[in-house]
Order: sequence, then C-alpha cells, then structure tokens
Amino acid sequence: MNVYVEYVVCDNFVLDALLLWAAAVTLKLPVKKWRLVLGGAVGAACAVTSVYLAGVWLYLLKAACLFAMCAVTVGFGKKLFWYILLTVAYTFVAGGAVVGLFNLFHVDYLNADGAFYEMNVPLFVYVLAAAAVGFLCYGIAVYVKQTKKIAPHIVKIAVTLNKRYDVTGFCDSGNSLSYDGTPVCFVTKKFGGFADYYARQLLERKFVSVPVSTVAGSVTVKAVEATIYACGKQRRVYLALPAEKCQTIYNVLLNSEFCGG
Repeated sequence: MNVYVEYVVCDNFVLDALLLWAAAVTLKLPVKKWRLVLGGAVGAACAVTSVYLAGVWLYLLKAACLFAMCAVTVGFGKKLFWYILLTVAYTFVAGGAVVGLFNLFHVDYLNADGAFYEMNVPLFVYVLAAAAVGFLCYGIAVYVKQTKKIAPHIVKIAVTLNKRYDVTGFCDSGNSLSYDGTPVCFVTKKFGGFADYYARQLLERKFVSVPVSTVAGSVTVKAVEATIYACGKQRRVYLALPAEKCQTIYNVLLNSEFCGG
C-alpha cells in the first residue's frame, strides 16, 4: 500500500481546521484565522507522528493533540473545556458522515487490509468540495433572506449629475442627515459615471465636508451636489460616500425626506 504523506497532512489539516471552526461558531467564540490555521497544523503534525506509535502511547498522543489543538485555537480558560467536548462530538459526527457518504456513493476508500488512503482522490478534496457547496448554499440563503427583507423599501430613482442616471435607492427613514438644510444621501454602490464625477468635483474643490455621527464615533465625509428624483419628489442633495465600505444591492441610501420623514 502506498501512503502519501502530503495526503495525510492535507486531509488532517483541512478536517481539523473545519472542525475547530465549526465548534467555535457553535459556541460563538471569536477566533482569529491564524489560530485556526495553527490548530489545523497541530492536528496534521500529530497525525503524521501517530504512525510511529502504538498502544497506550498512541492514545496519549491523541489526547494531547486534542488539547493542544483546542488550546491554540481559543486559548485557556473555562471555555476550553466545552470547546474540547464539542470538538470531539463534531469529530465523531463528521467521521460517520464521511464514511456514510463514501458507502452511499460507492467510493473505495479501504484496501484489502482495511487501511485508508487507497482513494484516487484525497479525502481533503471531497471535504473542501462539500464545504464549498455548503458555504455557497449558506451565502445564497442569506442573500435571499436579506433581499426579501429590504425589497419593500427599494425604489427606482433618477440621479442627475452631469447627466441623468436611472438607478435604485433605499428609503431609510433613519437617515435625517442634512448640511445647511440640504439632505445628504450616500452612494453605497457606484453607478455610471459617478466615480469620475465625484473625483472631478473633489479636484475642483466643489464639495462640502459633512460631519457624520456613528456608533464608532464622529467622522467627516466629503459630499458633492446632485439632484435626485424619488418617490414623486425632486430635491437638490449632497451625495457622499459612506465612511466605511459596504455592499448593497441598491445604489443610493436616500434621505428621510424622500420617505415621508
């Protein structure tokens, strides 16, 4: 039987890292990415070392490996005990699921002696593929849920800069920000020639500095003049970019003046 060390390392690293991540998410423990990588690396190193041990020494190594993996991932403290228990539980569940799927799809993973790594495709490839599909489905579900939630507040609007652009806006009754009596709107998703127009206005110093109060504190954003037609109302506004980057399915976060505010 040929056992490829790189397969052993990759299989254990990927599986261990995913199990550690799943346990952390379940317990809502903040974990840094480098700690997950380090935890997976510890698991892979122990897996390679375990081939040289047997009997009680093998069980001691596995116990020490479990403790070390969890400790480097979440640190020491009361949370470590529950984290170890959940990681063990997920390990058993994942192991049974992997074997069950292999049997369901008639994937040969054992040789005549009952040893692993007789597969043409390494185990970590199957795991990464399954994880990718899972994350994709989760992302789609979250996107659909968020879209349904905000869809009733999305309206068609017309923004006039150097020319007219037909885009979408979000009616935000909580945005009552104004500057010298002029409502301020935020471009959360760039459109048409807005980027060039905004840059040119800044270079020509045709902008105003608008103070914005957020949960994180007060910041100042630069805003340029424009005209917006939305919800049957036309207003001269200031268009600004948000203080922090955000991803939205609409182009402009409207002022409450357009939403009956």
